[in-house]
Amino acid sequence: MLVTTADLWAPRPGTLLRWDLAAPGRGAPAELSLNQRNHLAGATAGAPTVWLAAAFDVEGPIEPVALSRTWRAFLARHGSLQLEVVAGSEGPRALRHHPGTLTWSVATVGHTSTVEETRAALHAALDERCGPFAYPAFLPAAISRPDRSTIVLGMDHLHCDAHSVAVAVDELAHLYAAFTESGEEPSLPPVTSFLDAVAEGDDGPAWVAADDPLLRGWSEFLSGRDHRLPTFPLPLGLEPGERATQATAVAPLADAALMERIGTRARNSGASTYAAVLAALATAISDLGGGDRLDTMAPVSTRSAEALTRSIGWYTTTVPLTVPASLTDLGLAEAGDAVRQGVRLGSVPLDQVLGSLTEPLVQTRSDVFVVSWVDYRHVPGGSAHLDLDAQHISASTQADDVQIWFARTHTGLAVRVRYPDTAVAAASVAALLDRLRHTLEDLSRQPDDLTILRAEP
Repeated sequence: MLVTTADLWAPRPGTLLRWDLAAPGRGAPAELSLNQRNHLAGATAGAPTVWLAAAFDVEGPIEPVALSRTWRAFLARHGSLQLEVVAGSEGPRALRHHPGTLTWSVATVGHTSTVEETRAALHAALDERCGPFAYPAFLPAAISRPDRSTIVLGMDHLHCDAHSVAVAVDELAHLYAAFTESGEEPSLPPVTSFLDAVAEGDDGPAWVAADDPLLRGWSEFLSGRDHRLPTFPLPLGLEPGERATQATAVAPLADAALMERIGTRARNSGASTYAAVLAALATAISDLGGGDRLDTMAPVSTRSAEALTRSIGWYTTTVPLTVPASLTDLGLAEAGDAVRQGVRLGSVPLDQVLGSLTEPLVQTRSDVFVVSWVDYRHVPGGSAHLDLDAQHISASTQADDVQIWFARTHTGLAVRVRYPDTAVAAASVAALLDRLRHTLEDLSRQPDDLTILRAEP
């Protein structure tokens, strides 16, 4: 899976198709999750559109009838895409539409001749369609070509998370292949609707006792930072309160063989590969003047049941991490402990955390410094991503801090870095990526080899 953004997306030109649908009546009342409520609060306050898109290739030109059946079957499986949010004087209300009541149509938008023209057309359509206060807040589309075509599903963040994008690629590919080859709908594994999970309280953690040690763990992290959320520790060229257009860097960091060596080293130190990569990131930042410990936030999955593995929805919470800038066995072990503690802290609902604070939370920047990790080798359909040229595309908006997404695939490790488009931030990110590649090389060596290497003049 290539994790990229709309401004870097390079879709080949072709004939653009889009599917429109309408809900003729009011749906049934539904509940919103904490993530959705926070997202809608930001949109109400004027925050820019935040959408995620899945894109993948299929052989030959698009067969509109087969793809139309694919969209209908996919929407019927996933309640999140049946959700409509209506703005009201007392706040947003959620409605759920029965799939059988929806009216579908397909249209040929036009023909493009360059990558730039294709990207601009799709970017505009996704921005226009994928806003949370509308139905649908998602865009089914395709680029038809004689040799190899591209299927695209863009969704407002209201509907999905990064894991959902991978699920969409896998299920849409299977559905479309079946409808084109046999005309019969394939049998897919059972799935729980996100809306049902929210209604039953299964979309995230449950409240804990007021004296729970995990709640104290949150308090200790925040109080140790004067209740300030983590910020990227290298220069960005922005004063507090300033924002800039988002810039994005997408780059490979390590091949599969290097990642296997890092995984072995991590396991020998009692850490996960993710924890080891975090230690490498902390070390690279420290080498550039960022301090001997790295504070950041990290999204973790709340998909706790097998039936949620294929559920399209926003199943994440955010946890704090403090990782030492060290590649020693002791440093890796501490990084492993930090990640395990972070996962445990994820079992406390964020609204309970915020409600328990003794002092107001201080956020010096609009964005929060976040480091995300997805191992696409273990998501549904991950083994087919290379053949499908699968891509996760996110909207390009504005930024005042750095957010990092690590993507591990069968070919190695890649990264996407979102940062404010300033010369200072660009220099910091470029230096970090260069240093991080060397640090990952160091990490892959056995401790004795690393000691000798560090001792050389």
